[in-house]
Amino acid sequence: MNKTALTKTYTKDIQNSCLNSKKIVLSLAAISFSASCTHATLTPEIETYEEATNRHTKARSGLQSRNSNNETINDSQTSTKTISDTGNTLVIESSGTITISNGGQQAVNFTQGSSTSTFLNKGTLIGGNNAASVRLGVSRNNGVTIETFNNQGIIGNGSSKFGVTVWGNSNNKSTINNFTNSGTIYSNTGESIYFGNANISSFANSGTIKSKQGAGVNISQGTSIENFNNTGTIEGKKDGIQINTNANVKTLKNTGTIQGFSAPIRSSGGTIETLTNEGTMKGESIGIYMSGGLVKTLINKGTINQNNSATWAAGIKLQNNSTIENIINTGSIRSNAFGISVTGGKFGTLTIKDGGMVYGKYSAIGVGQSQTLGDLYIDGSSSKIYGEENGIALDANSRTQKIELKNGGIIKGKIHGIRLDNGASLSGEMILSGEGSRVEGGSGAGILNRSGKIEGSITIKDGATVTATSNHAIANSGSGSITGGITVSGKNTKLEGNISNIGNASIGSDIKIEDGAKVEGGLVNQGNGSISGSVQVSGGSSIDSITNEGNGAISGSITVDKDSKLDSITNTSTSSTGISGSITNNSDNKLEISNGEGATIGGGITNNGNADLVISNQGSVGKDSNGNTVTNNGSGSVGIKDWLVSTDKNTGKLNTVVIGGSGKDNVKVENITVDQSNVDLEELNDINNIISGVNQNNIGNIGTNGSGEISLS
Repeated sequence: MNKTALTKTYTKDIQNSCLNSKKIVLSLAAISFSASCTHATLTPEIETYEEATNRHTKARSGLQSRNSNNETINDSQTSTKTISDTGNTLVIESSGTITISNGGQQAVNFTQGSSTSTFLNKGTLIGGNNAASVRLGVSRNNGVTIETFNNQGIIGNGSSKFGVTVWGNSNNKSTINNFTNSGTIYSNTGESIYFGNANISSFANSGTIKSKQGAGVNISQGTSIENFNNTGTIEGKKDGIQINTNANVKTLKNTGTIQGFSAPIRSSGGTIETLTNEGTMKGESIGIYMSGGLVKTLINKGTINQNNSATWAAGIKLQNNSTIENIINTGSIRSNAFGISVTGGKFGTLTIKDGGMVYGKYSAIGVGQSQTLGDLYIDGSSSKIYGEENGIALDANSRTQKIELKNGGIIKGKIHGIRLDNGASLSGEMILSGEGSRVEGGSGAGILNRSGKIEGSITIKDGATVTATSNHAIANSGSGSITGGITVSGKNTKLEGNISNIGNASIGSDIKIEDGAKVEGGLVNQGNGSISGSVQVSGGSSIDSITNEGNGAISGSITVDKDSKLDSITNTSTSSTGISGSITNNSDNKLEISNGEGATIGGGITNNGNADLVISNQGSVGKDSNGNTVTNNGSGSVGIKDWLVSTDKNTGKLNTVVIGGSGKDNVKVENITVDQSNVDLEELNDINNIISGVNQNNIGNIGTNGSGEISLS
């Protein structure tokens, strides 16, 4: 085309066949026609290139331009823009607006079966107050297909019922490859975004999605989202995000803010394969609420906050048979009720590590009646579970598999650190290890097993601490049972308070204090408490005291090894067994043993250490395998302050106190009292019937519980 001029001809001016000529030559000087063309009238129009270009530009900048199905809107309109058929592109420029006053009409309507490669909104789209601002498809009808849905402007202003609705049916779902919002999507009573029977490959929000009264995003039945990524704000008066029955989200990641008056995220039967929070989730009632449904993996690196103090509220809550298979928390979960709670469902593995924190006004972790928590791991010097009442609370008949605290982690409650109640069970072990690791209780106990069942053992080792201001470090009470025993092991490992086994409680294996560990308190077995194993203090460890009282029973022996320390043993239990085994002191520290009236020590008392052993006996002490009642093999002395010699009720013979061992000459007796109620008086004629093996010069006084004294002979 010649750049100098363009020529337009009009057929109405052509009246002669002479115009069938293939060329019309326009002279710069004049235009001449032959006589045969005298009946023709030719009126040419000549435009410059610039004029033609400007004219076409003006045409394109009109109210809307159409090139096939490509549309651009850049002015204000008041009627619904309907997109139908296939191969569409719709762009609303920043100056473009569609505002609908009809309550039931949308600003933009993508009809069922339509397909669009690009929808881009930079302007403002406001639907009616009983409709969506943008509707894709129709409920229960065929869906639409959109390659890219991109909102950079405003959809809704809080007066339209919905922001964006996406519909389909189970046989023909809506499909969106990329759904992106960097602008604002705003709704009134309904959801800001609703997906029903839709497949979304990628959903990305870096803007604001807000509902005044409903949910920010509702992922409803039949919907699948491959990747859901929020770096902006999603807010709902009800919920931030809802995932409903038969909906699936493969990956949901938040690095922005999600909040809802009820819950930031609510699952009512849907599935989330991986839920990652690196931002903030805020809920008035609940943080993450599972009311049915499944989350396979929940990773929290950010903050989950919940404000309501109602007893049903929680930072993360499971209800209605819902499941979270795996939780990894390195962030913060805070609640004015329960940090993490299950009242209807089960947790799989819960890991708190790398400074992660769970806080609850009542309990940091609460497992409701007959519910399940799998394995619990707390790892790291700043990792913490803290409750104003309980750190961890396992309610009646609830179940957990394993509790492991290590590397400086903390479990703390102002009443109990860890509490098992009325049939609650721990099927595996409780392992607390590492310097700085602590389980702290307050007015209750560090660890309380109140009629619960710990099928494994409790192990505190490698510098860990269990403590309580009440002086109850570990309390096994009611009908509580600890099948696998208790081990406190390692330098700097300590219990600040007692190990208590009371009521009808039982410990089914050994209690070991070993390898430099300390129990800054005692072992207290009382009521009908039973300890089936032995009590061992070894490897430079220490415990203040062992007390067996009421009707308590210790079936095994008590042993204190060299370099270890036990200050006292007090047995006042009137059970038939009392302390069934022997008492052996290999330590170089003084040990005092008191065996009360009616109490029993079944296997004799042996001192192999180099310190003093002091004995007071008003009950019954049996003999060891060598036939000795008291054996002294060490260089230390054994002092018998008082000893009641009992009489066999059937034979009338005395139960002679037999002193043995290489150091028997260092056994000194202050006072011996003979029970003469059934005694055969002939027994009193020989001192060796009362006590034997001891240097008689080391015996202070022998008397009876009747009157008078017995002369030594």
